[in-house]
Amino acid sequence: MRIVQMSDIHVGTPLFRPELIKAAIEETNAYAPDLVAVAGDLTTAGYRWEFEEAKSYLDQIECENVVVIMGNHDAQNVGYEHFEDLFGERSRSLTIRVPEGEVKLVALDSSKPDLAEGEVGRENYGWIDAELRGWDRGPKIVMVHHHLMAVPGTGRDRNNLRDSGDVMAVLRDLKVDMVLSGHKHVPYVWSISGVRMIHSGTVSSMRVRGRIPPSYNVIEFDPDQVVVNLRHPGEGEVPFARFSRQAVTTSEIFPDLQYFVRYAEPTA
Repeated sequence: MRIVQMSDIHVGTPLFRPELIKAAIEETNAYAPDLVAVAGDLTTAGYRWEFEEAKSYLDQIECENVVVIMGNHDAQNVGYEHFEDLFGERSRSLTIRVPEGEVKLVALDSSKPDLAEGEVGRENYGWIDAELRGWDRGPKIVMVHHHLMAVPGTGRDRNNLRDSGDVMAVLRDLKVDMVLSGHKHVPYVWSISGVRMIHSGTVSSMRVRGRIPPSYNVIEFDPDQVVVNLRHPGEGEVPFARFSRQAVTTSEIFPDLQYFVRYAEPTA
C-alpha cells in the first residue's frame, strides 16, 4: 500500500508557491498511491476563494481515495462552512480497499473556530472507539491536523492538541498503527507504544522553519516494514524513517483505559 501525505498548503499567503503544489500533484499522480491524505490548513484565513483555489489543485489528483481534513487556519472566519460545502463532512470514517486487503481510516476535525490550538473532544472518543476497536482486516489509521507529540525544530511547543494525553491513551488502547498530522510545518516521526505519529511539513508555502524546505511524505506499507520517504516538490526524494510492519514495543500498562479516560458508547 502506498500513501501520499501532504498538508499546510496555505493558499492565500504571499508565501504560497503554486509551482510547488503543482509539482507535488504531478509527482503524486506518478506514484499512483492508494490513498492521498491531506492533513489540513488548505487556506490561510478560511476565506471561500482560498478553499476554491485549494480545491482546484486537489481535484487534479488522480487517486480514488483523497481524504481532506481541516486545519486551524481553515476554521478562521467561519471557514468550516466553506469546507463542508466544498469537501463534505469534517470528520468521517471510511474503509479503503488496497491490494493487501482493507484499511480503516478515521479522519478527525481537531480545529476550533478562530483558535490556533486544537481538540478532538471527549464527545468523539466513543465514536473513534466504535470505529476502530475490533478492526482486524488491515491497518488502522487516524488523520488529525494538530500534533499529539511535540515536534523538534519548531520552537516552544504551543497550539497543540489540548487533549493529546487522552487521545494518545485511546489510540494506544485501540492499537492504532499510524497517525497522520501536519500543523507544525516540519516533518518528523515519533513511535510511542507501537503508535507511529507521522508529521508532514508544508507542501507548498515558504512558511518554513530553519533550514527545512517545503516537503510531503510518501509512505509505503509492505508485509515486513513501513517506509517513510521525504519528498521535496520538484527536487527529489530522500529516506526519512523505517519501521517494522508489526509494532515492536516492550511496554505494557496494566490498568484498564477507563481508569484514566472514560467515555460513553456512541448513541445510534
